[in-house]
Amino acid sequence: MILEIVESVEELKDRLQKETRGRQKQRLQALYLLKTGQAKSRREIARLLGVGKKAVGNWLERYQAEGLEGLLSIRTHTNRAYSLTEEQEKQLREKLSAPEGFPSYGAVQSWVKATFGLDLPYPTVYGIVRYRLGAKLKVARKSHTQKPPSG
Repeated sequence: MILEIVESVEELKDRLQKETRGRQKQRLQALYLLKTGQAKSRREIARLLGVGKKAVGNWLERYQAEGLEGLLSIRTHTNRAYSLTEEQEKQLREKLSAPEGFPSYGAVQSWVKATFGLDLPYPTVYGIVRYRLGAKLKVARKSHTQKPPSG
């Protein structure tokens, strides 16, 4: 692997000691391992850090293209549009508060598809209901037939 690491071993070690964020620290460790010769390939770095070699490859490509600051910037998708409009969320909230409610998140998922024509993944539906709307589906769990009745 031919990668020119501009920073000195001392600079990397200093940055590594001062870094408090876990993901950035891993990326710095990858550079440090390469620079000090403790690892010579993506596979060795991945094994030592407990990550996939594809992730290490992505880090090294980003370092080569954007330098240390580019490597350490973690990109998030905060500008992603919500999957439901405010009006759709309002309708879902009303349906959730109705006495019959929903028996499962899968049922919510089906209702959203039938009502709004949106095919949302299960984790998205769960996140909307549980965290954005703050609702819980309260469904009584089935009891075993041989269990004595409580009371």
